[in-house]
Amino acid sequence: MKFFLFNPLYSSPVGKDQEKYFIRSGSRWPHSGIKRRGTLPHYLPFPFFLAYAAAWLRRDGFEVSACDCVALDLPLSGLLARLSGEKPDAVFFETATATIKRDLALAAGIKELLPAVKIVLGGPHSTVFPEQVLAENPAVDFVLVGEYEETLAELASALRAGRPAENVKGLAYRSPAGPANTGKRPLIEPLDKLPPPAYDLFPASWRPDPAVYWDGFCQHRPAIQMHASRGCPYRCDFCLWNQVMYSNGRYRVFSPERTAAEMLEAVKRYGAREIYFDDDDFTIVADHVAALCREIRKLGLRVKWSCMGDAINLTEGLVGLMAEAGCVGIKFGVETGSPRLLKSLGKPVDLAKVSQVVRWCAARGVKTHATFSLGLFDDDLASVEETLSFMERLGADTIQVSVCTPFPGTRFFEKADKAGLLMTRDWEKYDGKASGVARHPSLDLDEVEKLRARALRRWLLRRLASPSWLLRQARYFFRVLRGLGPFFMFAQLRDIFREERLLSEE
Repeated sequence: MKFFLFNPLYSSPVGKDQEKYFIRSGSRWPHSGIKRRGTLPHYLPFPFFLAYAAAWLRRDGFEVSACDCVALDLPLSGLLARLSGEKPDAVFFETATATIKRDLALAAGIKELLPAVKIVLGGPHSTVFPEQVLAENPAVDFVLVGEYEETLAELASALRAGRPAENVKGLAYRSPAGPANTGKRPLIEPLDKLPPPAYDLFPASWRPDPAVYWDGFCQHRPAIQMHASRGCPYRCDFCLWNQVMYSNGRYRVFSPERTAAEMLEAVKRYGAREIYFDDDDFTIVADHVAALCREIRKLGLRVKWSCMGDAINLTEGLVGLMAEAGCVGIKFGVETGSPRLLKSLGKPVDLAKVSQVVRWCAARGVKTHATFSLGLFDDDLASVEETLSFMERLGADTIQVSVCTPFPGTRFFEKADKAGLLMTRDWEKYDGKASGVARHPSLDLDEVEKLRARALRRWLLRRLASPSWLLRQARYFFRVLRGLGPFFMFAQLRDIFREERLLSEE
């Protein structure tokens, strides 16, 4: 039995030579971007769930093809041509809220092209509305709910053996009485149960090159993206992935031995000069991070690495240990500079500790990137000002400020819906980089956007007046210049600035 797993590219023209596209698989924050036609996006996350699922199917003896159309710049016509040639028995792809109409139209097109193929969907939007997707779309045969790798493997085995699908947990299917759900599946545990992701099948099984994936925070190329954990114990109400895909389940880790072995494989097989741990939160368990650092040093790994974590559990000693093991960068979410909002979010961030962590990292040559969110449900003008004021004082190397989108399935969406604040249920508008889908109970979001833009300018001006920050950025600039090469680095900067300009004009 043959499976074809893919991530479709949805794009539309913008002006003379630009196009709008969507980043979905691999991103905890599905959103659009704008790029030049015929080029790859400047941000390209590795589609981990697809890669783990492909590896599990292959381990169970299935023939597997895979294709990340976004990373190939392959339009839907090219995808359909590939499917027509390969003639799989079943296909699987992830859905997202902003693209659900296109996802379902694609499913219908595939069924028309290959009437016998089984079409299986997963991802956040179909996880929230599994029975509705089946009821309204006869082309779809199954919907996998939440974390889907094990569910897909069990469904595949049932189809191969001719067994009924209703015995597979975590699945929505068609029964004689209509769409039905087999109930919640426990999260995969221990995580080492997952096979290593099938890097050799991406971006396509006929053109493997995982080094094509890129996160702009990385400072060396090739940079291979990895996971050391899944989930997060904190309960931010806007967080799509933790609430929908993990059902607010507990935090889980891969063993340090397995993670270090995967790092070694990435260096040997793909020439990785940096590993980027794109975890939901890499630094939750300090003992686990320390154990991984010791394992890295035990193997004699010289590769640089960076991670998505938080400042909550970092200590000066742990930052030092991470730096000695090769860490050169830490992203972390602060979310807000308001103690009141941090308490309501259930995120125990000590703002003084955040500033301290930035200083510890600076002393060890570890680049920092802090992210903030505006328009949280309990935000008001005072808390927005607190956030922007703290952001301006924070000496992080780079920052990111986003206005929250209430994605279906999150408590943020439910609160907005209950309060009558949703302005539309046109799902195409629920783009992580767009606004205008909901009113805020206390804020004018257009004014928040203006405040955000002004604060970013003030942050930069304040940093430019700091000699220590400028000296640090000069060191990082030359590190990145050596690690990426001048052509790639300046091309990335050009594309980022172009995209920001075009998005602001939309």
